[in-house]
Amino acid sequence: MKRSNIVALTATLWFGASTALAALPAMQHQGEVQFVTGGVGEDEAESMRAAQAKFPLALEFVRRATPRDEYLADVEVSVLDRRGRSVLDAQADGPFLLAKLPAGDYTVKATYAGHTLDRKVHVTDHASARAVFVWAG
Repeated sequence: MKRSNIVALTATLWFGASTALAALPAMQHQGEVQFVTGGVGEDEAESMRAAQAKFPLALEFVRRATPRDEYLADVEVSVLDRRGRSVLDAQADGPFLLAKLPAGDYTVKATYAGHTLDRKVHVTDHASARAVFVWAG
């Protein structure tokens, strides 16, 4: 491959990556926890998926539907530490919520349309814990 083609390809890949990351919603803070929520629209959803690896906890919210499942917004989220103390209470503005939490065991409760689902998650310093919440349609 010619050097000019490599430079053009590199610029395209860099610009595309920076454009996708630019669509990430603003970081929010609650106590010691930093989090971002969103994913409405394809560009923002792609940015949220790409950013998941940089956050110790990644949550996704879905409703079963035909012909295909639907992403949800307006999900109430509560993250409790192993002692049952709340470390995060937030409303998801889209189908993703990414949070920077210290390593440990947590219970995540997600409520949509009056129905609460919960998941146990183990957060480490070395990987992103992911939990998907799926409500019946």
